[in-house]
Amino acid sequence: MKINFEFNEEFYSLPFYVDNRVLIPRNDTEILVEKAIKEIDLIWKNIILIDVWTWSSCILTAILKNIRFDLINSFWLDISLDALEVAKINIEKHNLENKTILLNSDLLEIFLNNYSIFPFSKGELEGVYENKTIIITANLPYIKDWDFENIDKNVLENEPHIALFWWEKTWFELYEKLIWQIFDLKKIYKQNIILFIEIWFDQYYYSREFLQNLWLKFEYFKDLNWINRCVKIIF
Repeated sequence: MKINFEFNEEFYSLPFYVDNRVLIPRNDTEILVEKAIKEIDLIWKNIILIDVWTWSSCILTAILKNIRFDLINSFWLDISLDALEVAKINIEKHNLENKTILLNSDLLEIFLNNYSIFPFSKGELEGVYENKTIIITANLPYIKDWDFENIDKNVLENEPHIALFWWEKTWFELYEKLIWQIFDLKKIYKQNIILFIEIWFDQYYYSREFLQNLWLKFEYFKDLNWINRCVKIIF
């Protein structure tokens, strides 16, 4: 018997089903969606979209529902099988099944270990997808381990801690790991890559120094509270 999951949250003016297996969508993240949509509309063709740790699928769903054309492929990745189950519910509710590939992966690891997943990687389709742009979106856990002082009690009780807390030092370690993986991805697939990430309110200076040291091009965007919330990074 098919269970009827009802929408209970809103993000980017779209309804979503959310439970305690995933993050609750927040308005702060809408700036990331807005900038990704603008980038896609500027490029307008030959785009592969990847959402890393997709959670409820709200970011990629909002993007696909608001762009003017179909993408070549979109990949929805998550380390949590529970989160992928919730993402699948929302994908089906928004009729996006034929535009999505759901994959269980730690960041981009699955693409680095299995070259056959990307359609332009090997075999009979080789060369068909040359000169494409890979756009990656990511809202990764970025709060210092057990930093309860800056977290609302309701969040601690109702959202998975794996989605909130990560690492102990810079609070940016998981993004650092993702960025190094993107360098490896670019070596393998030879594509243009643009990354959009969401950061915590106190990560601006550290992230800027990290990106400068790698000689990457990047741009920050502020949320509705005038906090540097989204970063666009070009590889």
